[in-house]
Amino acid sequence: MMRSIDRLLASRLFLKVISLLVATLVWYYIAADRGTDVVRTVTVPLEFLNVPADMSVTSKVRDVDVQISGTRESVFSLSGTIASQIDLNGLVPGVHRKPIQAILPSGVRLVAVSPPYADLELTRMASRMLPVRMLTPEDLPPGYRIEDVFIRPAEVSVKGAEEEIAPLENVWIIPTMDQIQAGKEIVLPIVFTTDSNGKDVFLAEPGQATLSFNLIKGLPRKVIPVRIGTAGDPGRDFQIDAIAVDPPEVTIQGPLESIERIDELFLGSFDVEGITADIIRSVPLERPADDVEIVLDNSVRVRVLLAQRTENRLYRGIPIKVSGRSVYPGWRVDPPEVNVFIEGSPSALDAAESAGSPIEVFVDVTNLVSTKIRVPLQFRIKDKGLKMTVMEPAAVTLYALTE
Repeated sequence: MMRSIDRLLASRLFLKVISLLVATLVWYYIAADRGTDVVRTVTVPLEFLNVPADMSVTSKVRDVDVQISGTRESVFSLSGTIASQIDLNGLVPGVHRKPIQAILPSGVRLVAVSPPYADLELTRMASRMLPVRMLTPEDLPPGYRIEDVFIRPAEVSVKGAEEEIAPLENVWIIPTMDQIQAGKEIVLPIVFTTDSNGKDVFLAEPGQATLSFNLIKGLPRKVIPVRIGTAGDPGRDFQIDAIAVDPPEVTIQGPLESIERIDELFLGSFDVEGITADIIRSVPLERPADDVEIVLDNSVRVRVLLAQRTENRLYRGIPIKVSGRSVYPGWRVDPPEVNVFIEGSPSALDAAESAGSPIEVFVDVTNLVSTKIRVPLQFRIKDKGLKMTVMEPAAVTLYALTE
């Protein structure tokens, strides 16, 4: 009995029957599966279309779950790319809620998009050139100071939200004490706040700066301007044109808390009462504080430079005279008087006034034959140091007197 079964199982006929049965079952499985839709979820990044050139977009939604359906073959062997998009065309700065659009390849159908909407914010961007400053390490050893600080580049272009970038006055590089001690030139990243917990929400171009410096042991130093005042007034015909101090700055040295309180070295007031020529004088320097000394310079040269002072005075009602030979017995001048502005030094004007009017105004009637004619006014100034600047009117009308 067992041998008969073994011969049956080993026979070619039995194997053919089994193969036909298996093939029939596989065919039925595939045919049945083709007629049934399957559902699949694909996670894709959210894309933004038509972002305005001067704006940035932020949203908490980064990825979108796109649920699709179709045959097993179309769903699991996608012939195209699935995408999730939001079109920003026409949006203005502010907060918006926009539907998410799914882009599907052919052969599949959209079931759902999760989330269906996205809250986003459009921010107008601005760009500014800001200086780069160095923040000195707080753990700088006592008695040491950093001098000859040079930062390259001195300015960087900073881009960020318009309302957030407006308050910025500068950007920073923040070296550590280890970096300071390691070398005289360091490449450091640009940061926008000195708070280590602060978030940088801006973009700097370039994003790094090179710092070079000298680490010096000794009392801190500071360069301050030298200033001097004046007392009195120079001669009447002069005014102070400039006061020059050489050198214009001095270096002071002392405890940090003392030199930080000193912004300038004031030499007092220079007496200029009645002077009529430039003055050059050496002025000794004194300590600005008991614990602060002046380095190198013991004195400065002070030059007081004068300039000629002028006035522009108005003289009203200057009579207009008639000069020259005429064929008529006389002339009437209309108007008979003129107003004149004369410029000169105060003393020259005073001297001319003491002798009468500083100017003589006239018309020349020589060779005039018309009985009515408009002619320009002429003048003579009695002092060569004076100058006529304005005459009103500049011309008058002459009427011939025939009797």
